Amino acid sequence: MNSTGKAAAAVPAATGPGRLIRLPSRSAGWLEAPEPAPDPAMMAPPRPEPASLAVLLVEDEPGDARLVELALMSSHRPSFAVSHVQTLAAAVAHLAAARPTDVVLLDLSLPDSAGLATVARIRETAPRLPIVIMTGTDDPRLAEAALEAGAQDYLVKSDDPERTVARAIRYAVTRMTSQIEREALLKRIALQQRTLMDEIAAARAMQFDLLPRPARIDARLAELGIEVESFFEPSLGIGGDLWGCLDPGGERICFYSFDFTGHGIGAALNVFRLHALISDRWNAAQSPAQTLRLLGIALRGLLGRGHFATMALCCLDLGRGEIEWASAGAPAPLLIEGGAVRFLDAKGVPLGLSPDPHYLDRREPFPPGATLLLYSDAITDAPLAEGDEMFGEAGLCRLAAELIARDGRARVASLIEEFERRVRLPLEDDLTTLAIRRLGGGP
Repeated sequence: MNSTGKAAAAVPAATGPGRLIRLPSRSAGWLEAPEPAPDPAMMAPPRPEPASLAVLLVEDEPGDARLVELALMSSHRPSFAVSHVQTLAAAVAHLAAARPTDVVLLDLSLPDSAGLATVARIRETAPRLPIVIMTGTDDPRLAEAALEAGAQDYLVKSDDPERTVARAIRYAVTRMTSQIEREALLKRIALQQRTLMDEIAAARAMQFDLLPRPARIDARLAELGIEVESFFEPSLGIGGDLWGCLDPGGERICFYSFDFTGHGIGAALNVFRLHALISDRWNAAQSPAQTLRLLGIALRGLLGRGHFATMALCCLDLGRGEIEWASAGAPAPLLIEGGAVRFLDAKGVPLGLSPDPHYLDRREPFPPGATLLLYSDAITDAPLAEGDEMFGEAGLCRLAAELIARDGRARVASLIEEFERRVRLPLEDDLTTLAIRRLGGGP
């Protein structure tokens, strides 16, 4: 664990083993299970309207059928080729045989079927064929019910067929074509959304993999007598927050937390950038202020206009019994010692805004039992559940004091639970909370 290659100095004895406690994400179901990928055949665009249309006429009255046939014979653009059957069974057999059919003219009173069940049977056999209902009843309720059942238009037999039938067929075909086009568009959008969600899910897993894992650092934390409890939740599946641990070896260990402007994919890409820069630029011999300066200069040339990151970097020196930290505009760390709660100085220009940033190193005693709380501004900027005020630093300080009075310490799990009870949910920002406690003392 000693990145300097030097032999580690003796570490003060700790009361009980240290460890990392990573609280589970509260939004494991942020990504709803997508629908199955659509059949590419269902996404094919409809064919252009042909010069002629094949009509399946389902009518048991020969006189009515003849009137319709004569009416369609007078149309030339498009022309109509009519196939006539007298029963629903014959119509189903015609469609099942895949005979060319562009539209169905359907009587609702057939020898073997009556009413809207007839429409349902045709749609079951050929769900993408337009249907024009023909009935001897001029009933608006029946017309509405037929359209709801899946028909595209409705004709009353008493109307002049020469004037109405061809027009109704053209309208039904146009309406069904538009419906198919809309469905195809929605399926393409759903497929693209599915692909995007799969990619976001993979990016989310990668971002969570950047976080320290208990298996990697528990032994070191136990050696130092440090307990770390963390909560990390991007607001949009992936986001612009991250925290991490840097180990210079010996009696020292460092922690950082940063927060980029924005949310979602763009902010997450910047997270990977900064994580890579930290791995590349961090040196155990550097102070926190020197590290922030190097990171700020590097980010200045990488980030777009208006993009920046706030960051807090603190190093625990157990031999000296103190913490050393520097801040690039991050929320003020909360120090809990002996039951008292107070904020530390966090002045500093955010990373990426200045071409020549400068930061200050600050030090505070960090005796056994002390806790340092790092957090993102999702906590202080969250609106209260009632009213227009924000939770603010005052709300966080008050909540920490209440938890100490109630439980003897301010655990992150309890802090997040109580915080979410007091603010308006869902949060619009990424939420990170990190409590670093030196074991062997009071709250």
